[in-house]
Amino acid sequence: MTDGIQASSGVSSPALDGVLGPLLSQAGQGDEAAFARLYDLSASRVHGLVQRVVRDADEAEQVSAEAFVEVWRTASRFRPGGDALAWLLAIAHRAAVTHVRSTRLSLTAGITRAAPGSATLGDPALALSYYDAYAVTDVAVALGVTVDVVHQRLRAALLALQPVRAVA
Repeated sequence: MTDGIQASSGVSSPALDGVLGPLLSQAGQGDEAAFARLYDLSASRVHGLVQRVVRDADEAEQVSAEAFVEVWRTASRFRPGGDALAWLLAIAHRAAVTHVRSTRLSLTAGITRAAPGSATLGDPALALSYYDAYAVTDVAVALGVTVDVVHQRLRAALLALQPVRAVA
């Protein structure tokens, strides 16, 4: 509890936003003390959001720090009267999603490209789509093929998973 404002609750309070908005505006003018106070009041929420997206504690710490660097760098763009907490969390979410995407792309850099229509149970399209939760468009970009080819390879891999039926 700081000055009657609970920074760690899950509910965005108008009182907290009433404090964060002016602090963000002051930080935008280069006020380091205001930024430090802003950090103290919002760091737990920012880190919690980042951790839910990134899912790794060490990486979440790094991404949270990067998000606050971005907040400091862009604080002058905050419009007074806006929802300061939502603005902070949007920056944090964007940083976390960017981190996850860049991590996934670096993980797929070593995947070899298979010929279109040559789907197997070990197909990278299947692995990226089902195990890594890539969207079909992201799988297509990662493998350098069209979305239609990804759909064909996923369908073939799923058919390979079906048990062989006895002909009566």
